[in-house]
Amino acid sequence: MAALQHVKRVWTNFLSQGGYDAHALSGLKLVSATKGSCLCELDVAPQHLNRLGGCHGGLLSTIVDVGGSLAIAAEDMHATGVSTDLNVSFVSGAKLGDKLSINSRCDKVGGTLAYTTVEISVGDKVVALGRHTKFVRLAHKANKEMKLDGEA
Repeated sequence: MAALQHVKRVWTNFLSQGGYDAHALSGLKLVSATKGSCLCELDVAPQHLNRLGGCHGGLLSTIVDVGGSLAIAAEDMHATGVSTDLNVSFVSGAKLGDKLSINSRCDKVGGTLAYTTVEISVGDKVVALGRHTKFVRLAHKANKEMKLDGEA
């Protein structure tokens, strides 16, 4: 399955589960994907703002979390593991109406851990840089079982 179609399928599954991802990132658009990387966009809306009118750091952290997961999905994984570590450096701000460009890449998928890097920007301006580590041992098992069942 082509990387973009696979990542879209995984993202649709995330959204269908409801919860925080569906609430905070319902407007996230997948633009492109290749093996181990994806590009997404999100328009900053009123619900994404902090009390000072800027893009909320919690939203940017959520984007790093989800972006890392989608980069792992672009490695042809449906299950993407659970977070063990997430780091975000807030470099500059974003405001209402800005289009966030989210470049996510999977740096390595091992037997136990996967490592990802996410850059969030507006135009040429970097807004946040993130690293996301996920425990994937059980995800490998789930992915293998899905392929045996013909679901993946």
